[in-house]
Amino acid sequence: MHKPAMRKLYPAHSQLYLGPGRALYCGPIQRLETHVYGATVLHVGIYRPFRIRLAGGAWRAASCAIVPAGISHALDLAGGVHGKLFVEKDGADAPGLCRRFPHPETAASFFEDKEAIDCFRRIYEEDPGRGAVEEWLDRLLLCPERQPWMPDARIRRVVELIGREPDRNFSQEELAARIGLSPSRFLHLFRQQTGLPYRRFRQWKRMMSAFALLHATDSLTRAALDAGYADATHFSHSFRATFGVNPAPVFRTLGRFEMGS
Repeated sequence: MHKPAMRKLYPAHSQLYLGPGRALYCGPIQRLETHVYGATVLHVGIYRPFRIRLAGGAWRAASCAIVPAGISHALDLAGGVHGKLFVEKDGADAPGLCRRFPHPETAASFFEDKEAIDCFRRIYEEDPGRGAVEEWLDRLLLCPERQPWMPDARIRRVVELIGREPDRNFSQEELAARIGLSPSRFLHLFRQQTGLPYRRFRQWKRMMSAFALLHATDSLTRAALDAGYADATHFSHSFRATFGVNPAPVFRTLGRFEMGS
């Protein structure tokens, strides 16, 4: 039933939707070597299963997978169309993701979910506006209420600071001093509360900031520099490590790039 649409759109069609605490990418991917995300990700094979390998493990096929933030894994799509929904722990969608797709915080989960596949396929084929995507994702995550993440107040201060100034390379010593902790205690508490090392969390927020800036300026170099990257090459490397493709051709052929407020 979906093959005609697949031939029409495949393979040069990419979409990127950004909203508070979440990001959705749909598009063709070849292979993504071992990497770690700064947010929990729902992987969906839009037209066929994909292959995934956790660090130190064997390759396995999956239609859908939840990989929590901080877990190393590799992907092999062989050019297939893939969907990735990133949900940040401090975002409003995190409770909904956990309710809709129950999973441990320290291990990947593999499953088949027709509703998730149909949702991602519909987004990819219909290429709707941001409002429709938000509505479909809200329905998928069954999250009518928005429950805030409630970490230790000191860590919340740090997270908010990083979010406001993602281009700043705050040292662990500086942040620890701001909240009255030793550097070692700060790093331990930060990882305990967020599930990620401080530096990886900062890198993820910087990538999301670069997306927002790119949407506003339409200049890859300007967005990279304003987000705190040394240059466009550094941003390109980080983008490829996250999505498995180079950013320049993606943004040249991006069928949809929208941001929520």
